[in-house]
Amino acid sequence: MIGRLLFVTLLTVIAFVQATILPAVWPLEVQPNVVLILLVVWTAINGIPAGVVLVAFVGLVLDLLALDPIGMNGLALLSAVLIAGLARQRVLRSTLVLPMILTVIAAIVHPFVLATLGGLVGAGNYPSRDTLPVLVPQAFLCAVFVPPLFLVASAFARRFPEVRR
Repeated sequence: MIGRLLFVTLLTVIAFVQATILPAVWPLEVQPNVVLILLVVWTAINGIPAGVVLVAFVGLVLDLLALDPIGMNGLALLSAVLIAGLARQRVLRSTLVLPMILTVIAAIVHPFVLATLGGLVGAGNYPSRDTLPVLVPQAFLCAVFVPPLFLVASAFARRFPEVRR
């Protein structure tokens, strides 16, 4: 129980940093979505139920930070968790390569789901052709951050074995 609470706290702090500090200090126009990467890595290590629990809380935090309708970020992140669940399948099990590939896919799917939901509820625009040139570099940038975050999440899961249940 302590491990899950600590990881939720870590993810919440990262969400605040990603929304407030990272845009001011990051030198590139394209930024990694650290919350999305950690959700994909966490789900790849611990399974879909563990990822869904995180999405329920972190989605609400992101909705409040972005002033989006409640539940919109959670639903969009749920698509990333379901994609990351493929890493737990016996046939596809890999230690690091598969989570990197799934992070690229999730980093492209997540903004499209978020934009579509925003368009449906009138809180944003539908996805357009202009967003793809930005999403592809962002997706590959997210893949670069998978190895160190995978090591952190793996060490966290080993330190708190009750998380894996």
